[in-house]
Amino acid sequence: MNMKKNNLITIITLLFVLFTVNSCKKYLDINSDPDTPQNPDPSSVFPAMLSAIPRGLQYDGSIHASKFVQNFCGLNTGSTLSVSNFDRMGYNAASDANGDIWRQCYFGLGKNLDYIISSGTQKKQWDYVGAAQVLKAMMFQYATDYSGEIIFKEAFIENKAFFKFDEQEVVYAGIDSILRLGIANLSRSDNDATTLRLTKGDFVFNGSNAKWVKFAWGLLARNAHRITNKANYNADSVIAFCNRSMVDINDDFLIPFDATKLEDMNFFGPSRAIATANPPSLRNVGQSDFIVKLLDGTTFTRVAALPINAANRDPRMKHLLTVSADTTNGNGGYRGVGPALGDPNYSLSGIYAVGTTSWINARKRIPLLYQDSSSSFALPVLTDKHYLFADKAVFPVMTSSEIQFMKAEAALRKNDAATALTAYTNGINLHFDFINRASFPKGNIVLYTGGPISPAQRAAYLASANVKNTPASLTLTDIMLQKYIALWGWGFFETFVDMRRYHWTDLDVAVPGNSDTSQVYRNFKLPAPLFVDNFNKPVYRVRPRFNSEYVWNRDELLRIGALNQDYHTYECWFSKP
Repeated sequence: MNMKKNNLITIITLLFVLFTVNSCKKYLDINSDPDTPQNPDPSSVFPAMLSAIPRGLQYDGSIHASKFVQNFCGLNTGSTLSVSNFDRMGYNAASDANGDIWRQCYFGLGKNLDYIISSGTQKKQWDYVGAAQVLKAMMFQYATDYSGEIIFKEAFIENKAFFKFDEQEVVYAGIDSILRLGIANLSRSDNDATTLRLTKGDFVFNGSNAKWVKFAWGLLARNAHRITNKANYNADSVIAFCNRSMVDINDDFLIPFDATKLEDMNFFGPSRAIATANPPSLRNVGQSDFIVKLLDGTTFTRVAALPINAANRDPRMKHLLTVSADTTNGNGGYRGVGPALGDPNYSLSGIYAVGTTSWINARKRIPLLYQDSSSSFALPVLTDKHYLFADKAVFPVMTSSEIQFMKAEAALRKNDAATALTAYTNGINLHFDFINRASFPKGNIVLYTGGPISPAQRAAYLASANVKNTPASLTLTDIMLQKYIALWGWGFFETFVDMRRYHWTDLDVAVPGNSDTSQVYRNFKLPAPLFVDNFNKPVYRVRPRFNSEYVWNRDELLRIGALNQDYHTYECWFSKP
């Protein structure tokens, strides 16, 4: 009897388990609900990947990479410590500060791009596959350029707890391969006509495969141009890649912002700064003295001090930079801050009796980056907007101007000064076009202040002492400083690569017959003192992200030397001979 009872209980139990499992399976099968699919179409995932790009670039660019290359510098030496370790080319120990490029590569985009590639392959959506491969290569390029050795071959392998870092040379070759696959897929003509196409999810190029291919060639140019110090650097390949890439501002890769709420506003706009003083807010940084001197003419014309002839001022100056209330300094009131020095007038509000010392000094305060040219507020207000520093301003990822400066440098390195001069001049003109552009995706605002740069202003500048007009007079310094201006305010990571290729203070003697022995980056000065853990060396890489690597992957960090205090000063493979 007991045995029969036990058997009956067992049978009932099994039936209950089977029924329960089957019911749970149906209950948990969310794919039965079309509103919550587990396998979304690539067209619904792709826009989120584009929107995620500014997270990594602007977070790490805002108060980290921008300070290394002196686009921006901390304004306050007081209790808020906006003059930080990064102003001194250092880092924050046991912190994820400066780790968002890493986060973006392996978390923000990572597996999501792999999903688009695998799902798109199954559905024969080759345009999505190719565009996702291009973005994947782009993120690996940013990560390795920023941190040196990174996880590449073992990236995104499931069921692994520890991941091997690959040498940068291996990563570079892998990026080249991914980009060529992307170009091949974007060039295919056998897309499944019944499936959704790239036009649905692409708000950057509006579904233009041709523009995605141009962007991919630009990334190949970046990849090949990094190794200018090596014997196997091939200038002809770089020029060929550039020739297949972006040709005008309509090809530029720009991320627009809807700016309907805080979450979809430009990270560099005033609303973010009002909401928080933390990264990526630009609330406590200002334009550097280095960029001011490039634009007011003192660097290019080698004038030691102000005032300078107004004809030698760059007409882009009022569009890129903000002007102090006091305009009596000899360049129209444009002031910049030096690395780790701060603005001595930062805390002065200007509410003093007219004519007093405090009132005069407050009027010399360097405005915040998004403030208009007449503002003297110590804190941002919602009406502020300036250049790329507005709630609804685009964030560039690559521009046609950058491509031309790469081509110019490559041509000059192969002693083709005529080609170099043409590309250099095109680069300057395309940056003028970028500033003057009348419309952007999603209705993002124009970048110029007041009105566009006039043809007369452009012509006068191109004929001034700031610009070289003959092949024989063109130098690497001319090319790299004009490229610096064109990338200022957004291309922090490309400039970081360039400055490390020239080891920050290399002399301009790389071209045969060049007699200019000043620094390539003329007037650029390293912070003094540098961060204590630098041991008097400049920064050459960023440490891997703390919470993903130093917490979980320490054995591998020990192998590559990343546990050493001065690891961030170890030169990367790409800039070595």
